[in-house]
Amino acid sequence: MKIAKITIAVLASLVISAVSFAGELTVTGNAKATYTIKGSDSTTALSDGGKGIGIANEFTLSASGETDGGIAWKYAQDIDGATVQDDASLTLGIPGFGTFGIFVSEGGISSKYGWSPAVYAPGTDYGTNGNSSASTADTGASVVPFTYGDDIGGFNNFQYHTPADILPFGISAKVAYAPNTGANANASSDASGSLPNIEDGRSATQYQVNAAPIDGLAVTASYFKKNDMVTTYKYGYEAGGASAKYAIGPVTIGYGKFYVQPAVAKANATIHTLDYENTSYGIAFNVNESFAISYTKEDSDANKKTVVTGTNADTKTTVTTSVSSIQAAYTMGGMTLTVAQKGINDADYTAGLDQKETTIAVSLAF
Repeated sequence: MKIAKITIAVLASLVISAVSFAGELTVTGNAKATYTIKGSDSTTALSDGGKGIGIANEFTLSASGETDGGIAWKYAQDIDGATVQDDASLTLGIPGFGTFGIFVSEGGISSKYGWSPAVYAPGTDYGTNGNSSASTADTGASVVPFTYGDDIGGFNNFQYHTPADILPFGISAKVAYAPNTGANANASSDASGSLPNIEDGRSATQYQVNAAPIDGLAVTASYFKKNDMVTTYKYGYEAGGASAKYAIGPVTIGYGKFYVQPAVAKANATIHTLDYENTSYGIAFNVNESFAISYTKEDSDANKKTVVTGTNADTKTTVTTSVSSIQAAYTMGGMTLTVAQKGINDADYTAGLDQKETTIAVSLAF
């Protein structure tokens, strides 16, 4: 709530003191075409085949400027293939005080991929990650896709970022607050909030800390919590972890740990997940200025509990979903050609469900 009050106060002062808001409009995006081939060697495969062609269908309209008082402002609006305005942000950079921002389904600050040196993307950040239709691990479900938990970017939120270079060792921090966890995507001005689902709490808070203590080393940590959970839940929803990435010469290595505590109801299902523990690592090598290769591995342990009603015979088991990816990228001027091969073992935290996927991508940034 303090973040919301601070942001509102800053915005109110700008209405009084700002004189000029003239800015420049730009269009940015990534024209990317992909060819994806799916398959599996498992007899209990999620998918035994399938080939798809796609073209990236989203671009961003951005505007920026500076007031006579020296306050730098930035506005961004994403437009997807259905011409839907789905993500937006408005930030105000105040000299000596940092940055204040309002984000609509945008502004994620999770450190979940801070470890990744992948030349295309971490294995869980593109393509398929299982066959489960579940969109959340909130209720401690036993079958969900590979999860790093929720991020504040999934909600409409206020944020504050500390000024750059104000602390030693390159330390900086970000704080975010979502006053409502209900569905507010695509919300325009004067939008009213909707009532959240009971497992989503009434609000959410997230923190991120970054540091660069030595040349080539980047460290990041984040923590996310849903607030005001209903009394029918035994555990509230939390997610957080830390990552480190170190670059020396042509080699970059990374390592990360992440934890997710789902919101577990007091009256549990017969089988439910108590928590998730993720371990990720990767290495990349720049062969030359144009060609690079990488390998990443992500393991997620789902610690499950089977409840035997009316007895003390409850049991706990652990199922690990693993996603590994080998990638190569070749850059020619403004164009990048990438080949990424991914394998998934025990997908959806279910033993025996395996899948593999190969993606060929051509990207042109603009």
